[in-house]
Amino acid sequence: MLTNSSLPKSQLAYLEQTSDSPCCLVMLHGWMDNAASFIPLINQFPTSHCIALDFPGHGLSPHRQAYYHFVDYVDDVFAALAELDLNKPIILVGHSLGALVASCFAAAFPEILIGLVSIDGIGPLSLASSETSSHMAKAIRQRQQLKPAKGFAELEYAVKLRANTNGISQENSRLLVERATIERDGLWYWRHDEKLKLSSPLRFSEQQAKQICQSIESPCLLLAACEHPLLTAEYISLRQGWFNNIHTEMLSGGHHLHMQNPRAVAQRLQAFIETIV
Repeated sequence: MLTNSSLPKSQLAYLEQTSDSPCCLVMLHGWMDNAASFIPLINQFPTSHCIALDFPGHGLSPHRQAYYHFVDYVDDVFAALAELDLNKPIILVGHSLGALVASCFAAAFPEILIGLVSIDGIGPLSLASSETSSHMAKAIRQRQQLKPAKGFAELEYAVKLRANTNGISQENSRLLVERATIERDGLWYWRHDEKLKLSSPLRFSEQQAKQICQSIESPCLLLAACEHPLLTAEYISLRQGWFNNIHTEMLSGGHHLHMQNPRAVAQRLQAFIETIV
């Protein structure tokens, strides 16, 4: 049974399925998603201890006062795990943005994890050094163009929008939308922080991204989407060569394959768990 909770210090919201299983699956969602994106996958592990976090500005977690910088999400995970004090082996399962954050966390804190699972994301985003100044200027200009969120009359509008945008069923879209919206004065609004739409002015260089991936000591599993892939075959081939111990599998489904094809994802994840626990 899934329960909603929030951490007392950081105020981060999370979903938890408690269990005395030998390890805990800590799940990190993608950009503009929330913890509910992992419900279909958690349902495949009814006897496992699972925790799915809402990153700041997403789902039921509070917004940041300042802007959103990628490395701060690594700090959020570190703080959350310290507060949770799980006292059992931890496997990080990240989707998209969550996979990028999880890889950086695994590199920085190898002693905390026994495994890393990345769903349609591998290592942090990087940028050619020659593009540093132009990217910084573009990101800062975006801040002046940000507009306040507009309300909409019906929740079903948001359900259909997310379903069409992400190529997922309306049932799965509703899981995301119900945790991502709030009703005020007869209108529905997205809960997410509009500042999430802004690019971070700083991004890792290719060499920094490579060093991060090479520093990961724990076994890694990459599950990548076959349909409408976010990751190209060339990108996967390059990036997986940076890891010391990674197994890659292509699965049927789009970018949200853990929602579209949770049984296949769960089967690969279970097999991976059995090799390290």
